[in-house]
Amino acid sequence: MSKNKIKFNSKSKKEEQLEEWDWDKAIPTGRAVKRSIAHKKGVPHEGVHLWIVRTPVSGVELLFQHRSKDKDMYPDCLDITVGGHVPFGVLEKKVQKEAYEEIGITPSDSELIDLGYFRYEEKSGSLFHREFQQVFLLVDNKPLDQYSFTDGEVDGIFAAKLSDLAKLLKNDFNFQIEGYENSKSIYKYVSRKDFHPLLFADSMNEYMNIIIKAVEDISQNRKPTVKMPSPV
Repeated sequence: MSKNKIKFNSKSKKEEQLEEWDWDKAIPTGRAVKRSIAHKKGVPHEGVHLWIVRTPVSGVELLFQHRSKDKDMYPDCLDITVGGHVPFGVLEKKVQKEAYEEIGITPSDSELIDLGYFRYEEKSGSLFHREFQQVFLLVDNKPLDQYSFTDGEVDGIFAAKLSDLAKLLKNDFNFQIEGYENSKSIYKYVSRKDFHPLLFADSMNEYMNIIIKAVEDISQNRKPTVKMPSPV
C-alpha cells in the first residue's frame, strides 16, 4: 500500500453530481446530471468497483463491505469491497477516492489490477440505473482490523473464501466468514440473503464469472487472463 497518504474531501451533504456518458459510445459527454435524475431516467454515468483479494495459505479470499443499515439502496448487506459513483469533475484517483471514503485506504495506481469497464443496466420499480463500471482488483493481505470506516456508509468488512463464493453463485448454502465490525473481530454464518442481491442476478453472471476467474489466476501467481467485455 502506498505510504503517501492522499487527502480527499468528505462527501458533501448536497446531492451528488455525476457526469453523463454516451450509452452507445461509452465515453463521457462533459454534461453534469444529478444522481437522483440519473437513477430515475437511466442517464448513463461512471462508477468504480474495487475487489480486495487476500491470499492466506488457507485459501484465497475476497473482501466484502457490510453496507450500513442507513443506505438508501440495498442497506445491511455484504457487497463489493468498494463501489461508488464518480462525481462530476473527478478525473483521476477515482477509485482511490472511493476506497479512502469507504474503508480508509489509498492504493497506488501500480498496485491496482484494471479489469476494464462493465456496462451495467438495472430496471426495478422507479429505479433505472445505467452505469459504466470500471473494475479493479487489489491484493492486500493486511489484517481486517487495519481498515477504517468513517463515512457512515460502511459498518465493517468481511473475508469470504473464493471457493465458497463460487459455490454460492451456483447454489444457496450456509458458510462461515470472518469479519471486523464495531471494533472487534467476529465470525458468522451467511447465505445468499446476507449479500447484495444483484450479485446473483442474471445481468451480473458474466461480471462475477470474470471476477472469479481473475482471482483464481492471482491465486496461481498469474496475471489475470480475463477482462470485462468491451462496452462498445
